Amino acid sequence: MKPIEYTNVLSVRDYEKLRKAVGFKVLSLRQMERALKNQAYLVVAKIDDETVGMVRLIFDGSYIAVLVDVIVLPQYQRQGIGRELMGKVLSYLKNSLVEGEQILVLLMAAKDKEGFYEKFGFIKRPDETYGAGMSQWLVK
Repeated sequence: MKPIEYTNVLSVRDYEKLRKAVGFKVLSLRQMERALKNQAYLVVAKIDDETVGMVRLIFDGSYIAVLVDVIVLPQYQRQGIGRELMGKVLSYLKNSLVEGEQILVLLMAAKDKEGFYEKFGFIKRPDETYGAGMSQWLVK
């Protein structure tokens, strides 16, 4: 495999391409621009200047973090890119902590991708402690 470059820059066009490639909902240009502007942290994987993966972080700067848009183009999956993206974003969060602090990291896994996240210590919900994760799309 060719060398992978990791960066913190993503164009709206590449963001849209990645989302479409994995079947995520279509967003308006305004929504994509705002999402990229207002994230706390971003890691992007590139091969030969082609964007092949990404992960975005929404973070309150204290104790709640949400991982979103964990995407690797299908033809590049199972090559360690997703694992590297996750490692980088989780390291970023760990490095924001001081002794005695903790952060709750949340995510909504795509269908049948739960096993990937379990490798990083995430747990499936519901379980004996937590209820089911829930979501809703609001439409105007």
